[in-house]
Amino acid sequence: MTDFKAIKGFNVKSLAADPVPSVAAWASGGNINTARGEATGAGTQTAGIIFGGRVAPPPAARQDLTEIYNGTAWTEVNDLNTARRALSCAKSGTTTASLAFGGDSAGSPSFHADNESWNGTSWTEVGDLTITKENGAGAGTATAALSFGGDTDPEPTITTNAQSWDGSSWTNITAINTARNQLGGVGLSTAALAFGGNTGSVSALAEVWNGSGWTEVADLNTARTGMGSAGTSTSALAISGAPFRAITELWNGTAWTEVSDLATARHFPAGAGGTGAAAFVAGGFSNSTTALATTEEWNAYEEPNTFLNEGQIYYNSTAGTMNISAVVYGTGAWASGGNMNTARRGLGGAGTQAAGLAFAGFSTTVLTNTESYNGSAWTEVNDVNTARQVIGSAGTVNTASLGFGGTPDPSSGAVTANTELWNGTSWTEVNNLNTGRIALKGFGTSSAAIAAGGEPNSALVENWNGTSWTEIAEINTGRQAIGAAGVSNTAGIIFGGGGPEGEAETWNGTSWTEVGDLNTARRGLSGSGDSGSALAMGGITTADQAVVESWNGSSWTEVADLATARGDSGSSHGAGNTTALFFAGKNPTVVNTEEWTVPQTVTNQVMTD
Repeated sequence: MTDFKAIKGFNVKSLAADPVPSVAAWASGGNINTARGEATGAGTQTAGIIFGGRVAPPPAARQDLTEIYNGTAWTEVNDLNTARRALSCAKSGTTTASLAFGGDSAGSPSFHADNESWNGTSWTEVGDLTITKENGAGAGTATAALSFGGDTDPEPTITTNAQSWDGSSWTNITAINTARNQLGGVGLSTAALAFGGNTGSVSALAEVWNGSGWTEVADLNTARTGMGSAGTSTSALAISGAPFRAITELWNGTAWTEVSDLATARHFPAGAGGTGAAAFVAGGFSNSTTALATTEEWNAYEEPNTFLNEGQIYYNSTAGTMNISAVVYGTGAWASGGNMNTARRGLGGAGTQAAGLAFAGFSTTVLTNTESYNGSAWTEVNDVNTARQVIGSAGTVNTASLGFGGTPDPSSGAVTANTELWNGTSWTEVNNLNTGRIALKGFGTSSAAIAAGGEPNSALVENWNGTSWTEIAEINTGRQAIGAAGVSNTAGIIFGGGGPEGEAETWNGTSWTEVGDLNTARRGLSGSGDSGSALAMGGITTADQAVVESWNGSSWTEVADLATARGDSGSSHGAGNTTALFFAGKNPTVVNTEEWTVPQTVTNQVMTD
């Protein structure tokens, strides 16, 4: 006789109780004896060591202090021979065998190649690095270590330099792929991980070392510098970072996941731990003037076969119910983000909530300014080549974006077809739109984008294939100042615009289909998300609007309003309607940034008919 499992193909577990989440949290540990930041650390949560640093941000003196942790309290032991900060260490070193290299001191030369070995009692100077550098990262043990990245002289230059230590000398090895300083590092001399840092802008990049070369892997969720780091190349933590963040991310060998925040946000702490399941972080700076003495300890516990996994189906034998572990969404809300450096309207936007990009627009004049967002603060980066406003934009990341169309001179009515490509560092002029226009909107990526609508009430649509633009099927209702969302050139949605109007249309890669109207017709609004889950934010009727609507693939629902009513703003283009970034705009022109988040948790739900 054929049984149910043979037909359907899987077993349903019978459990006496609902699965529970893995428990992972930070708890207070013992304070270090001397509050300081820019120290480095090695060892484990119950046997840790930190050394160097400085007791306040610049120009405070460098420190030679060394302290050892027993899991409860810190004890001062013999000092380094050379006081320095921004030094690196063999992260898998121990309290009886560690290595301290690089860094800078107040002396001359400021940058150091110095390398010192710890034997559990005292430090001894051993073979120097092949170059002087500070703000690098390290991995390995006292007899087999790596140094990678950092700043080197002169004045300082960010480097890709990597080198290995064999117990007696350093040798240059294959460089990391992307030059950066203030990065995190963990692992061994044969299997290491480098992440985050500063490339000239704040970076989320991660790379793994296999003993012979570096390979780029999945990025951090939040780009940052000056992190604490702990763990191995397959189980690591990226802890806190600039500017004064409490964020923690866990690396499982494949991807980064945000986990519980620190109790105290900090920059340049010392961190270490044998794995991503048990670690410590000590010291750091809590603001621009204050060093911390606090220690926090990380512990993650899981119960095999009973911890919560999304999509898990099981039978609760005690309750007699068939259950599923599913994502449950909370109520979305807006929170204030960091202000932009330049107030403006009619600008382009790209990226995500944690890594956004803003460019061009109008303030008192037409602008070329570009700014990059790291989830907390905006930084000015290289300008677009052609100043303009009411520009179209596309790009789901802030390292690869597209700007097109707009007007360089609104008083004359001039329009441009100019298209520029952003590679994370600079803008390059590429092939123009076929038809120059203003007040158009785009969606997709820097290599596969759609440019739709524009003034005056245009129905034109053009497709970007990474090289050139091609005119394709027009929208059903020609209009300008629309909102748009989508993460490819084969699926997206446009909405609003015109006089104002509330119509919405979806794109399937071939044609446009009219779908449910917005609840509030408006123009000059912004969009984020994709064709099945989007946000329509702000806009203008007879006045600036704070209205936000969420699209679920079939209809629009009003959700929490913006704090500041405005239109002609910029926004992120990342997928989904659970996170978004909204910035600048009219009111008159503002610098405000707002971040949208819908909380989500995996919980156990009883399955019903």
